[in-house]
Amino acid sequence: MPRAIEGTLFYTLPEAAQELHITVGRLKSYLDQSRLSSERIGRTELIREQVLRTYQDKRS
Repeated sequence: MPRAIEGTLFYTLPEAAQELHITVGRLKSYLDQSRLSSERIGRTELIREQVLRTYQDKRS
């Protein structure tokens, strides 16, 4: 379940991968290729909901 931090929803990598219907490994590859961006908050790498939605819109 996405987390709200200061009014912005963030997804963990497994959550984002599930949302995009891809594996975590493929998601990490997309991050390495700069097809998606993530942010590290504490020890956790998170992806903003807006980044996921924009990527999904481009894929459609």
